[in-house]
Amino acid sequence: MLRKNKNWEKPIEYELNTVTYGTKSAPFLATRVIKQLCLDESDSFPLAAEITLSDIHMDDIVTGCQNIETAKILKNQK
Repeated sequence: MLRKNKNWEKPIEYELNTVTYGTKSAPFLATRVIKQLCLDESDSFPLAAEITLSDIHMDDIVTGCQNIETAKILKNQK
């Protein structure tokens, strides 16, 4: 918070609306945002949300499918 002067005026308050990288909490916050998006959008993208929740490490997703048809469906759930 910032005060224009030291006369006990109400301080001006600023709030960040982005994740600041380089802080200790940044990896957690980035992962938490991805998890929340999966939960929010799982009705529209059920397969992609399930795989993203289970097969993600940091910002990488490594997964596989049983057949080509399922892989194509997953690829198109952008």
